[in-house]
Parts: sequence; C-alpha cells; structure tokens
Amino acid sequence: MATTLARDSATWTVSPAEPRAPARPTDWRGTLVTVAMGETLVQLGLAPITAVLPGLAEALGVSAADGAWLLTVYILALAGTLLVAGRLGDLLGHRRIFGLGALVYAGATAAGGLAPGFEMLLAARVAQGVGAAMISGNNLAILTRATPAEQRGRAIAIVATISSVASVLGAGLGTVALGLGSWELLFFAMTPLAVWAAFRARSLPGSTPDLARGSVDWAGAGLLVVTISLVAIALNHPHTTASEVVMPVFHTWLPVLAIVAAGAFVAVERRVRLPLLDWAQLRDRVFAAAVGVNAILHLTMMASMFLGPILVVRGLGMDITAGGMLMVVVQVSVVATAYLGGWLYDRTRAAWIRPGAAAMLGAGLGMWALAGLHGSYAGLLAAGLFAGFGSGVLLAVNNTIIMGALPASARGVASGMLETTRHFGHAFGVTVPTAILALVVAGAAPSATAEADALRLGFFWACLAMAALAALGVALALIRPRTQP
Repeated sequence: MATTLARDSATWTVSPAEPRAPARPTDWRGTLVTVAMGETLVQLGLAPITAVLPGLAEALGVSAADGAWLLTVYILALAGTLLVAGRLGDLLGHRRIFGLGALVYAGATAAGGLAPGFEMLLAARVAQGVGAAMISGNNLAILTRATPAEQRGRAIAIVATISSVASVLGAGLGTVALGLGSWELLFFAMTPLAVWAAFRARSLPGSTPDLARGSVDWAGAGLLVVTISLVAIALNHPHTTASEVVMPVFHTWLPVLAIVAAGAFVAVERRVRLPLLDWAQLRDRVFAAAVGVNAILHLTMMASMFLGPILVVRGLGMDITAGGMLMVVVQVSVVATAYLGGWLYDRTRAAWIRPGAAAMLGAGLGMWALAGLHGSYAGLLAAGLFAGFGSGVLLAVNNTIIMGALPASARGVASGMLETTRHFGHAFGVTVPTAILALVVAGAAPSATAEADALRLGFFWACLAMAALAALGVALALIRPRTQP
C-alpha cells in the first residue's frame, strides 16, 4: 500500500514498489562494483586531461588557453546537470538514468577519439560531462538502496577510495597516451569501461518511476542548468588570459545573470505541480547541515591542494618534486582513513565521529598555517597528514549521513546535491585562497625575498581562513539527526 508523506502544502507519494528492506546481502557487492565503475568513469573524465593539458593542447594544435576549455566544458556540463540528473533518477528510476548516462558517456568518448577538429572535440566533452552527471547523480542513490544499513558507511567509503585511486591512475593514463603520441587514447580507453558499466546497469536494483503526480519539470530543469552553469563559469574564468575589459563580465554580469536565472527558477518551481526540487528537503536541518559540511570539506581539501605546492616552490624555494610529495602525503592519508571512518560509523553510529573529524581537519589546517609561516617543510608534512586523516573520516561518514537523511524517493536529489556541492567546493577552494594570496602579495615590495615572505604570510592567512571554515563544519556536524540513518 502506498505511503503518503505530508510536507507543507505538497503531498508526496512513495511508490508501493519501493522496498522497505535493502537488497539481499549477496546482491549489494555486485552493485558496489558497478557503482565504483561509474565513479571511475567520472574521474577519468577529469584526471587524464588535467594532468597533460599543456601537452594535449600542443598535440591538438591550439593554444594553452583554448586547450583549457577541454577541461572547463566537462566541468560545466557535469556541475550544471548533476541536480537535474539526480532528480530524474528519482522520477524515472535511478538504474535507468545511470545506464543511459553510461551509454551517453561511451558515445561521447568514442566521438571524442574520432573528432576531426577541436570544435567537435569540445562538443564531445560536453556530452561526456552530461553522461558523467547522469552516472554520478544516481551512483550513491543506487548504492544506498542496495546496501544493508549496517554496511553502508563502508560501502560509501570504498567508492570514495576508488574515486581517489582512479584520479591517480587517470593522471598516469594521460601521461602514457601523450607519450605514445596518441591523444585519442585519452578517450578511446574509456569507451569499453563505459559500455561495460551500461551492460552491468541492467542488474542494478530497480525502482518504480514516481510520475503519478505529473510530468517532469523541464522548464525548471533548464533554468537550474543555466543558473549553475553561469555560477560555475564565473568561478572558473581564466585569470591569466582574460583582459581587464573582459573581467567585469565574469565578476559582474555573469553573477547578475545567475541571480536572475535563479529567481526565475524559484518562480517556476513554486507554480508547477511536480517541482524539480522539494524545498522541504532543503529545510530539513540534518540534510542541510550535512550538505554544508560537504561543501566545506571539499573547499578545504582543494584549497590545501592549491596552496601547498605554491608555498613549497615559490615560498620555500624547493623543487616541484617536494611540492608533489606534500600532496601525495595528504592524498594518501585521505584514502587510507576513508574506509576506517566508514567502518567506525557502521560499528558505533557515534555522534562524535563527524565533529571530531572536522576538528582534526581544522587543527591540521591551523598547524599548516604555522608551519608555512616558519618555513618548516617537515611541519607541513606532519600537519598535512593530520588534516588528511580528518578529511578521510569526515568524507565517508558525512556522505553516509547525507544519503540517509532523506526518504528513499528523494535519494537522487541527495546524491545530486552531494556531488554538486563537492564540485562547487572545489571551485571555491581555488578562488578563495587565490583572493587571499593576491591581497597579501599585492602589498609586498617588488623583490624576490619580499615576495617569498609575502607568500608565506598569505599562506598563513589563507590556511587560517580554511581552519575557520572547518570550525564552522564542526558546528554543522554537531546537528544530530532525529533518527539514525
């Protein structure tokens, strides 16, 4: 019998086919493999291109600034359609959208490898980003539905770990492809994996489409894509190649247009019978707080990856290898502790794990600030290791809480919101530290010594700002759910 949930003036009907119990214990491991494949595809759309972007631009015969669009259009398409893809999964079935997304991704990578020109390659990258959003926006919803509650934290931690490993392996793939003189391998190599993921999607746990209340809000979906895309472009615009005449477009006009589009989106959502987003979900204090923690977590993680190499090379005068080693230490600590966090949460459901992990992250960033100011590379390694421990545990536990905070009929929204805030956290993780560093360095005297000192001071204040954000994450993490996920 259908269950009716009253939220404000709207009535939500949960499909009677939605099971109250998770899939059989023997089923969820196969689902975990497929979901991990999907997350690997998302990362392989980013890491290989990022690692070899200058060489790829040269191989394609375009400038480095033009080549950067190969990365930018993928990120824009991914971030702009994640929420829509997740909501469509709720309405049409997560398995269906995941499988279709894998097919779109496969076709896009094949088209990219066969592209006769740069413009066609850009179009293929847009399609690849949309396919990645259809996968990523439904990945965790599928996994949450299939996994027994007592093992959900570990399952989500495994996916996060595989995502980090795929990012590292993807960088190696890019290097090998260009080393062989065949940039096409950057795309062709992903096609078989995407086809396999689409084939395996047939065995994923299904869900009955929830369209009894009306049709898909396509007008709202289009406005949401436009809004998110405008914000993403404003955050990711080129700082080094754009002229002073063009910069107001990014700093003023695009944000204004984004506000207008957001207002139109809200107006449309208030009038349709079946809105793309249920605003009552965003008013759920547990879900909203966990989403805020997710944004803070990824903002501070990206900030550390951005700030660390700059300080080591330009502030401490060390080589690029030393900067890379610092990032390896941070990333390894995150990967090594994600599963530990999921396991600990599964075993205890302790409320202190999330705020404790956020506090570790904040303390590590504070120690980073002091180590950088005093020029201690060993201190940077130790503090980075400590912050990475907190990040890994927080990542696994907070993702589990996000996916358990909403009803089963809204898990696509939860998954889409999780991934969207992750990508916007990454974007702000570059823009915020850049602004702080620029303000401090601008006041330095024009000499190499003064610039290095200013960089260390700018690093200090940027890390303190990140530590303050982590403290806000502690406060948000202390908001406990009314019922355990």
